[in-house]
Amino acid sequence: MEDFSKKRLYKKCIVKLLREKRLSVKELMISLNDILKNEYGIEPISRRTFDRAKDSLLENGYQINSRKFNGQNYFVLEGIPENSALNEDEMLTFPLLLGLLDTEHTMSAVEWLKSALMEEFDYTKNDLKSYPYFVHVNPSLNHKDELLLLAGQIIEYIKKGQAILFNYQKKGVTEFKQVAPLQIRYYDNRYYMLASKIDEKTDQPTNLLQTFCLDMFVEKKVNPAVDESDENTLEPKYLYFNYDALYKSTKLDELLKYSLGIWYDWQENKLKTFRLKFTEWAMGIVKNKKIHSSQKVIEDTPENLIIEITIWDNPEIDYFLGRYGNKCERLN
Repeated sequence: MEDFSKKRLYKKCIVKLLREKRLSVKELMISLNDILKNEYGIEPISRRTFDRAKDSLLENGYQINSRKFNGQNYFVLEGIPENSALNEDEMLTFPLLLGLLDTEHTMSAVEWLKSALMEEFDYTKNDLKSYPYFVHVNPSLNHKDELLLLAGQIIEYIKKGQAILFNYQKKGVTEFKQVAPLQIRYYDNRYYMLASKIDEKTDQPTNLLQTFCLDMFVEKKVNPAVDESDENTLEPKYLYFNYDALYKSTKLDELLKYSLGIWYDWQENKLKTFRLKFTEWAMGIVKNKKIHSSQKVIEDTPENLIIEITIWDNPEIDYFLGRYGNKCERLN
């Protein structure tokens, strides 16, 4: 590690330790050198090196003051630079946010995020550990790394307005698909792509909105769609589309606005207002997290919660409400 990097590390560790509690010079030196040795394999530093690191923090806007408690002097962190992007309370949420990503903790991108946070906000590795204080209990997805990478690739095609092709498995049959991708949705622990089919004759989007499950992509792979009408061309001619115009013509916002997640009827959607009654433990879940953005509370008592939602009348409502069992009753 270069001397410059070491100096930055010393300062980060000092801020980290003082963020947790007040410390005497002796306690601070011991804790600092323990971190340097055990977490970074660096030799202990002298009091002189420590003083230089502290003085540099003061110059950068950190308020580190000496206060007397019970007759002993302690260092106390009483302020951070005003130009810091986040306040102290906001920075305390980082371990929780990383805890939400715990199922993807082996991914290089997640590890990079941790390193970036350590670099930017003076954290150490232990600071960002959420367990056992916070646990994200959702089970890990199968092929999670591949699905995240696939979603990222598709989003890049979406940004460019570029059509893609891929092999898709449906009911045990593999089908070739060529579409104009419009949106990635993560719903109920599953990734979906909303897209418009490309007409084979015109190489243009059909404006018909379709939904694909990313876990059904064969080999979790996509490629750029190519115009094969001109057999004499030496360079591949990729297919592009007007994203804004297609987004509007497929009525994506309208169709998904009245969906609980990703379902709609491409032939005939029927809008319906459902009145639902929840009891016992189901009440708390529905109060904490809306079923749909249209949700309105009709009655709220200690015994039951009655709400109304306006959505498409299709099997999605049956699938969703089934998880509440007899703690949910349809009133209409």
